[in-house]
Amino acid sequence: MKFRIVLFMLVVFAFSSCNTKTSKTQTQSVDVAQLLNIIDKNVDKELYITGTVNHVCSHSGRRCFLIDSTGDNSIKIEAAGEIESFSKELIGTELKVKGIIKENRLSAAEIDEWEVEVIEKHPKDAEADGETCSAEMANINQMRAWMKEHGKDYYSIYYVDGLSYEVVE
Repeated sequence: MKFRIVLFMLVVFAFSSCNTKTSKTQTQSVDVAQLLNIIDKNVDKELYITGTVNHVCSHSGRRCFLIDSTGDNSIKIEAAGEIESFSKELIGTELKVKGIIKENRLSAAEIDEWEVEVIEKHPKDAEADGETCSAEMANINQMRAWMKEHGKDYYSIYYVDGLSYEVVE
């Protein structure tokens, strides 16, 4: 009788541990908007991201941008893994990309250096590049505001190393 109880407990334990492992290795699936809400907690993790291709880099096709249904949120996908490049024909197509979330950090010092370069490159009295200078300075100010708001000494730039993708029908 004891043998049957022990055997039963071993079988139950084996099945429950298999089920636990399976659920932990399942890759999470999110759309672009959902991703941006959880991206900082998923750096170096594998996820499935769904979105619509709104741009493919024309020189190499090695990157594309996915947007959400509103068009307000986007994420850059870098070709990696099984992906050699993205075709321009994908523009407007909904994709489900399997990828690893990556982060590049710009330090406050790097942002300060960038500002000095912008000011030296575009003196205030130069009219030709006024728009470029204004856009770059707006980006710099936006980065600093984000850093202050989040109490960080760096600005995060997130992207995805795309391992594979499929077209969503």
